[in-house]
Amino acid sequence: MQIAILNCDRVDKQLAESYGEYPDMFIEHLSAQDAQLQFEVFNVLNSELPKLNQFDGFLITGSRHNAYDQQPWILQLMAWVQQCEQLQRPLAGICFGHQIIARAMGGKVEKSSAGWGLGVAKNTLIAAPSWANPVEQDSLSILVSHQDQVTALPKQAKLLASSDFCPYFMFELGQHTFAIQGHPEFSSGYAEALVDKRQMILSPTQFVLAKTSLKRPVDAELVFSWILQLYRSGINNQQA
Repeated sequence: MQIAILNCDRVDKQLAESYGEYPDMFIEHLSAQDAQLQFEVFNVLNSELPKLNQFDGFLITGSRHNAYDQQPWILQLMAWVQQCEQLQRPLAGICFGHQIIARAMGGKVEKSSAGWGLGVAKNTLIAAPSWANPVEQDSLSILVSHQDQVTALPKQAKLLASSDFCPYFMFELGQHTFAIQGHPEFSSGYAEALVDKRQMILSPTQFVLAKTSLKRPVDAELVFSWILQLYRSGINNQQA
């Protein structure tokens, strides 16, 4: 399979030396699921966007930028998402990518009054994605790092996971689009470095809770299995 990664940010230089760039993180996890995958990275901030007929699946990364801004590259990305949706191509959105998909398809994204989400977030798992294998668990724990949230889903979206802090944590559109606020690609070390970096803007209680949460296990590989099943189902649908 040929996978296009739409990269929407760069990792801070000091952290990149230890943890790599965002595409590196995704490639590591997805390749662990299927070593035969091939990847091409597009720098969306430079208006690089993949052609929709040249790849089997697409993934939009996180970003420090706001999905509700009017920057030209964000508007271009939204138009690309709308075209991807129209053609029902397999698309996964992570954090900022999750928010961009929601906005492009008629939802709403805002800075949350609840403040920063950091560390490991536990959500109620309402349902596994419709294309995925069934799961018995009823919760989903994923590393997070965000202030912005989806505050209204697109009308056609199906909610998959939720919490009091982040009500629209994970959703799907049809059987071709998967969006999640969390960061399954993050390592615990990288997530802890982000918490430490933001210590000065957090209350002592927020900081301690975020650091303590990092000891909990996460369901990252389950999420990546869902993404891979999404891409495979897209190929099967095209061949049908």
